[in-house]
Amino acid sequence: MVGALAMATPLLFMVSSSLKSGAEVNAFPPKLLPETPIWQNFVEAWRYLTPQVIANTFIFSLGIIGLQLLLALPAAFALAKIPFKWSAAVLAVLVVPMFVPGNLTLIPLFVITFQLGWLNTYAGLIVPMAGQCAFAILLFRQFFASLPAGLIEAARIDGAGWGRVLTSIALPLARPALATFCSISFLTAWNMYIWPQVIAPNPANRVINVALAPLAGGQNSTVSPAVGLAGGVIAMLPVLVVFIVFQKWYLRGVVGTGLE
Repeated sequence: MVGALAMATPLLFMVSSSLKSGAEVNAFPPKLLPETPIWQNFVEAWRYLTPQVIANTFIFSLGIIGLQLLLALPAAFALAKIPFKWSAAVLAVLVVPMFVPGNLTLIPLFVITFQLGWLNTYAGLIVPMAGQCAFAILLFRQFFASLPAGLIEAARIDGAGWGRVLTSIALPLARPALATFCSISFLTAWNMYIWPQVIAPNPANRVINVALAPLAGGQNSTVSPAVGLAGGVIAMLPVLVVFIVFQKWYLRGVVGTGLE
């Protein structure tokens, strides 16, 4: 309980301060609750962020999740259930990039994206990040490997191809793993800052963290810090909703195998 309270304190302070005036936010010692809630801060934060920024962030996050699922699910199923030569070597090659710091690959990735002409485009934002799906492949491979071999053999005896086995048997049972991956991947993509800032600095392609960064650094003195905190609350809400929606399957994927 003490640990949960310590982790929740900054979150509670952000929500409380988003309803304060600028003077109350900067007051010392800080006050936990505002004297009079100022809901106008959220209206100004929405105007500052703009619907285009919110839409860009959703397109960016959901695009990464969708492409990673298209790449990871067939690859993971093949590595787990379809015997082929050099499968162990392929798995080892997939693991290696996970141990390379992302900052080391930022420059070559930017150069490739620039040469493809993808700067300030959705393709430049989404495709390079979607290609980094080693974690997803390993996550789904471990889940598919835990499925009873009898299920797969029965389907194969009945004449089902590998694609039919994946879509009709493996995927319906993989809901806990899918919920876990979607929650983690959405949170990771929604919180990205460096890559969107580097690859799409154009305001038309800006995502929410890039838009909020000047407020966090005090670079925009015309906007109250309370408005910046209200923007942080707005940015937090989609992630919170995603976790609440997938909570049942997420917890089941963490504590069990997902088999009922």
